[in-house]
Amino acid sequence: MSKIKLPFTVLRMAFSLFKFENQQIFYPFIIIIFINSLVLEILYFLPRYPLSVFFAPIIRNLWGEEYLHFPMDLVLLPKLFFYAQMGIFLFLSSFLTVLIVDMVVDVNNEKKVNFKASLQRSLGGYVYIFLYSFLSIFLFQVFNKFYSILSHHVFKIHSTTGIYFWIKKFVFYAAPYNQFLYDIFVTTVLIYIPVLIILEKRKFWGALVGNFKVLFGSFWITFILVLVPTLFYLPVLLIRDNIGSLTEITSPQIHVLVIALSFIVTTGINIFIIAAATMYCLYKNENL
Repeated sequence: MSKIKLPFTVLRMAFSLFKFENQQIFYPFIIIIFINSLVLEILYFLPRYPLSVFFAPIIRNLWGEEYLHFPMDLVLLPKLFFYAQMGIFLFLSSFLTVLIVDMVVDVNNEKKVNFKASLQRSLGGYVYIFLYSFLSIFLFQVFNKFYSILSHHVFKIHSTTGIYFWIKKFVFYAAPYNQFLYDIFVTTVLIYIPVLIILEKRKFWGALVGNFKVLFGSFWITFILVLVPTLFYLPVLLIRDNIGSLTEITSPQIHVLVIALSFIVTTGINIFIIAAATMYCLYKNENL
């Protein structure tokens, strides 16, 4: 099979996994969405009684009195959820996401998908998945720090024409899309670590080395496996980038809906990418 057709064939194979006969394959998605929704609801009610008894002084000291009241509490909500989501990702959702690896193996071996059995078989890799998740977050934060420094320097540019003016506009207006592209690159470079931890029961360092071995000679195939599903997040990104305008024509509560839409789409994409990467690893193993 040609390298041009291969990634799209793998994507079709991954998509075919998600059908009613394999209904337990949807359990990780449902659990992650439920937990994120619960956390979002709790954060939404932080400025309100009875949660405000404990959390109002914290919010007041860190951000100010105005963020305890409508509509500024909704402006603060995305930031609070971002921090909460990092904790959820580190300790729970990353592990639940990679359970899909074991489920894909079951489907490939024509076995019935069993969420509980996959959970038990994968539990030994929890610590290594945690390390992988920590590495991912670290790399994303490195980019955020770098971009913050870059923006600070670019802000000092006072040109209103010429190349420096356009560089300034690009840095500020393209920031979400530059982050989007960086996320795709990092996901591509690290994607086989969790797959190998579950698929071949490797420890973290063994999976890291194995990841680059799989990636060697397969970078562009892997890049397409990550890129195509991730493109479905672009409409959400456009909505988030224009949240101010949407708030003016709707209501401040749109922040809550956008956050919910974001984590629903992201969770679905992440699970699908892991499934596709697993299918590709199985394909390579069967065609050595």
